[in-house]
Amino acid sequence: MASDHGPNRAWLIAFRSALCAAGAAGLAGTTAKSLASPGPAEFWIYFTVQSNLLLTVFFAALVIRTLWGSDVEDAEGAFPASVKGAMTLYIMITGTVFNLLLANPASPFYQQQKESHYTWDSVLLHVVTPLMALLDWWFFGPRGALRPRHAALWLAYPLAYLAFALGRGAVVTSGTRYPYPFLDVAGFGYGRVCVNCFFLASAFYLLGLGLVALDRRYTPRATPAVTVGQRPG
Repeated sequence: MASDHGPNRAWLIAFRSALCAAGAAGLAGTTAKSLASPGPAEFWIYFTVQSNLLLTVFFAALVIRTLWGSDVEDAEGAFPASVKGAMTLYIMITGTVFNLLLANPASPFYQQQKESHYTWDSVLLHVVTPLMALLDWWFFGPRGALRPRHAALWLAYPLAYLAFALGRGAVVTSGTRYPYPFLDVAGFGYGRVCVNCFFLASAFYLLGLGLVALDRRYTPRATPAVTVGQRPG
């Protein structure tokens, strides 16, 4: 085990452990409620659950690497910066869609089940983990490795989820056919759903580009090396 137990390292481990605990607790609560409800357990069909599961596993791996690695940089270097960027984007999508579209009375996709919007497990999965993941990305990096092409590559998973949700809805005849109202082909038809998905995908792409822009804008610039006998100029 590494001997470096400085305050920065201890804080990093504590913060990321808390993020993992929040994600795990929220997932456990949501799963328990789904299993206890009548009908099939459908917790797994939601992007919220999938993105939080990915995030929790990812940060658990970072915590383990930090605990047993040689230093913090070793733990960060275990995964490309684009992977952490992807995890951050996906959980930001979760928080943004829920708080702006699903739980916002001004949204056309506002869901009427008000009692389930901000329960403790919903708050953990839709508010706490997105904010903590964004804070971790902002304060702990890594910085300088993201490029605009990553924003396009990150769309692979949301698009795959879209194909899954629409394909599943086409064959399921009971329970929850479509996990989100903007994907409800039965209610809106394929034309409206395609328009919804186009605008959402565009928003997600712009959100990814925003992460890339922030990464490049606030990356510390390296100080040019000065050789012995050379005067900086």
